[in-house]
Formats: sequence, C-alpha cells, structure tokens
Amino acid sequence: METPLVSIIVPAFNCASYIEESIRSALDQDYPNKEIIVVDDGSTDKTLEVLKRFQNRIILLQQTNSGGAAARNKGIKNARGDFVAFLDADDYWFPKKLSRQMEFLQQNPEVGAVYCTWREWLPDASGVFKLPVLKKEDSDLPGIDEVNSGWLYNKLILDCIVHTSAILVRRNLIDEVGFFDEKLKRGQDYEYWFRLSRLAPIVKLKAILSLYRLHPESITHKAHAINYPYEVITRSLSKWGPVGPDGTVTPARVVRQVLFKHLFNFGYLHLLNGDPYIARGTFIESIKVQPTSFKAWKNLIISFFSSLKAKRQNRMVH
Repeated sequence: METPLVSIIVPAFNCASYIEESIRSALDQDYPNKEIIVVDDGSTDKTLEVLKRFQNRIILLQQTNSGGAAARNKGIKNARGDFVAFLDADDYWFPKKLSRQMEFLQQNPEVGAVYCTWREWLPDASGVFKLPVLKKEDSDLPGIDEVNSGWLYNKLILDCIVHTSAILVRRNLIDEVGFFDEKLKRGQDYEYWFRLSRLAPIVKLKAILSLYRLHPESITHKAHAINYPYEVITRSLSKWGPVGPDGTVTPARVVRQVLFKHLFNFGYLHLLNGDPYIARGTFIESIKVQPTSFKAWKNLIISFFSSLKAKRQNRMVH
C-alpha cells in the first residue's frame, strides 16, 4: 500500500491539561507518513508551553482568538497532505486509526471520507481521565457500520452522526467543499458534514479507534443565544430540501419531528436557565411545527407566567 501524506489538523485553545495526550496519540499512529498541524487560537493558559515540548515534531501555527472554525481553516490552508484528519485538542486516537482508515480509502476510491467508531471518555470518581484499555477485538473489528455509511445527507437531518475527531477526508473533496463556516460559533462541523454529504459517500468503520473526552469544559448545560443545531438543519433543508443525492427522501413528518425536538429542547434549556422570554418564543415556534404537542403547550404556559414573574421582579428592583 502506498503511503500518501496525511495532514492532521489540531485546533487548540486553552487546553494545556489535555493537549499533550492528544498530540502523543497522533504521533504514535502506526501510519508513518503524516504531518501534525496545531493551530493555537490565542490561548492564554500554558498551552503553548506544552506544545513547545514537541518542537520539530509538529507544525505550530498561531492566530488571535477567532474560534475553532477559523483554526481548522488555517490548518487546511497550510496542509500539504492528500488526506486530512481532524483531531480536537482534548480527544485521543488509538494507534491504528489512520492506517485502518487509509487502507479503506485506498481500496474504495468512490468513498470521499471515512470515520471510525468512537467511545466516550469519562473521568473517574476523582475527576482523573484514565486511558481505557482497548480490547484487541474492538480495534480490529472488520467491516463497516452499514446503517451509518453511504450517502449520509438524510441521516444527518436526523442527527449529527459524524464526530470531528473520528473522520479522515480526501483533500480533493475538501477543496471542493471549501472551508468551515466561521460565522457559526457552534455546529460548524455539523454544517460541514452536510456539505460534504452532498458530494460523496461517507463510510463508518466498525472498529473503535478514537476517544471523545467528556469533561466539565465540554459538557455544558449553558443555554446559548442561538439554536445552532436547528439553524444548521434548517439552512441545509432550505438549500437542498429533504431529498438526498442518492434520491432518498426524508418524509415531512420526520422533518417536523426533528425540528420540533431541537426547538423544544432549546426552549426547555432556556426555561431551566432562567430566561423565560427566549423560552416562550421558542415554545411558540415549536407549536407551529407540532400544534398538538401537549408538552410544548404546557411549557409555553409555564414560560409565560415565569416571564410575568421576572418582569414584576425587575420592576421591584428598579
């Protein structure tokens, strides 16, 4: 098998506690021909100190804080490889990840990108991340996950089934897709997979080859001002509709269910976080999608009275 260059792009922002482990997992890949491009996105902690330990083993680029999408785009612009992989600075790869993926792509030229199965990585009771021992049969699992492979556009309407640190993409496809949308502060990867899914099949390997680290900084229940998943899905539907490149159609009923889920969850999160005004508006939008939803009407009423209560309290303060 030929060994084309693989460019590994690692966006980094204030990740000094985790990035060394992530970079070492990339360096320890048994696939030999690779470059690691780390883009520091204006870190203010000791991230740069950690990265300097690797000296000539990585390519270090720096920029003022501009977000993960801008960091990945800078990495893409500087990548020399025929294939591009993304590794978040707090995630981890098992040693066979790249070699298994490269073998598959070289044997299946019609496939544009391949992603692996990943496992969520949780801290122990004391908050320490202990690297799990991966069983040989897990990393050596043959074959592909048929359900989550192929022309994924319609699957992505239902859920973001692709994990950023799990994917390897042909460079010529990236050149066709373009860059990550820097206007999106969250969900840039989700939006990117939608665009990629219109151009080529994407395949998922059964083998477990990466870890997705879940820690207090990444598992946040903070309500954001923008409903990013809803925005990404509705933007994609506005552009391409419910029909995939292979002719698969997502029924209108299913589309409504998906949109309702994202609207309701967004509204409920704002209600829990003490912003009944945003919650009320979002519940109204969810009822427009599913007028018969009891839980949407119930929470609309709750948010209405909560907003009245908040208004009275504000008057008393002022």
